[in-house]
Amino acid sequence: MRVSNWNPQKYDGEIIAASMDRLERAAEVVADGARQRVPVDTGTLKNSIRVTRLRGDPRRNVRIYAGHRAKGGSMKKGAERGAFYAHMVEYGTVKMRARPFLRPALNASKSTIQSILRNGE
Repeated sequence: MRVSNWNPQKYDGEIIAASMDRLERAAEVVADGARQRVPVDTGTLKNSIRVTRLRGDPRRNVRIYAGHRAKGGSMKKGAERGAFYAHMVEYGTVKMRARPFLRPALNASKSTIQSILRNGE
C-alpha cells in the first residue's frame, strides 16, 4: 500500500494539542484528589493546589503545584505569607510527622489517568 501526499507535520500540532489536553485533564484528577486529602487548618494550602500547563516549553509540561510564596513572603504574617509549607506537610519535618496528600492522590488516580490518556475519557 502506498500513501501519496502524506504530510505528517500537518497533523503534529493537532496530535500534540490533543495529548496536552488529556494530560491536563489527568492532572486535574490528581489535583482534585489532593484537595480532598490535604489537611485543612486555614484552607490556604488547599486553595493553593493548582494545575499549570507550561506553554512555550519545549518539553510540553503539565505540572501540579501545592503551596506558593507570596511576594515578600518572609516579611508577611499568617495567611498573607502563602502556603510555603506544602512540602513540610507532604514529607514531614523533624518535629512533625508527614501527612502526604499529593502522592496518595496520584496513586489513587492511576487507573483514571490511564483511561484518560488512552481513551480521552
